[in-house]
Amino acid sequence: MATVRHLLDRRFNGYLGIKLPHELDDLVESVVAGYLDATPAVRQETLDAIQPRAAGVLCVFGQRMATMAVRTDSTVPLYRGIVGMGMAERTLDDPRDSLFVLATVNHSARTLGTTITRLATDVRRHLPEPAYERFLAFDLRTERDKSLPAFGLAAYGSGAEFRYGHGSTLA
Repeated sequence: MATVRHLLDRRFNGYLGIKLPHELDDLVESVVAGYLDATPAVRQETLDAIQPRAAGVLCVFGQRMATMAVRTDSTVPLYRGIVGMGMAERTLDDPRDSLFVLATVNHSARTLGTTITRLATDVRRHLPEPAYERFLAFDLRTERDKSLPAFGLAAYGSGAEFRYGHGSTLA
């Protein structure tokens, strides 16, 4: 089973732009699964081991899982992504770094007929409290303030080709 230390690997450089799905997603998934299966004490040890670089990887995983959720028409990837983002929340260099990822999660959740609040509530027992509260606060924003365009993002394609990208640079 992978550990947080594995998320520091240089192979994660450019992770957001790597084809989806990818073996690196499986590696992050293994870290998230290990966290979910752990005792509360081991979960805390896992959270304490997360460094800013690993937190960034976990946030990117959240966006990649938002994409996979739309591609597969399933909320299962969203749950994994939210847990990964929750694991990262307190260690990000700047907590605002996760806001654009939350915009993709919000779009994906809405596309699938749910909300960030419902998703976060379903996995609340696995989320550190500050992350849970932050997810709920994001969901309380006006639709305009949590939309993809508000973060310079857009949705492109459909089915297996669906992806999120910068609104101003992708055609």
